[in-house]
Amino acid sequence: MIALSRRQFICGSAAVAALATTPALAANGVKNLPGGKTEVSLAANKALGSVGGIVELSIKKYGKVAVIRTSKSAKGFAVVNLSCPHAGVIVQQNAGGWICPGPRGHGSEFGMNGALKVGPANSGLKPIKFTANSKAVVIS
Repeated sequence: MIALSRRQFICGSAAVAALATTPALAANGVKNLPGGKTEVSLAANKALGSVGGIVELSIKKYGKVAVIRTSKSAKGFAVVNLSCPHAGVIVQQNAGGWICPGPRGHGSEFGMNGALKVGPANSGLKPIKFTANSKAVVIS
């Protein structure tokens, strides 16, 4: 078990709270690049400037995806496919992450990073490969 200082605990709790309360926005500044890649400009998406920020977009190859700011580092992002691996329904953001809504969805719950929290799904949301730098997230 790793011991946490009071400061580490408070900072970590604040980051989790930010992830739980930041609503997803539609992405701006999206470019289609050669080779089927998609670039999401960080300057055009102010939500991605803060940990817990989320933007959603549709990519022909993947369908609806979310880009999530997970840390302040240049590569501190996650990109996940928003299609429930159990029912194929597009998940919706809720206070703790994502939920597969009814009536077609079966209520599976996922963490903000796509990790499975509650079934009936038996896996998390599919992660999507990307690269990131100080200017953009490029989805492969």
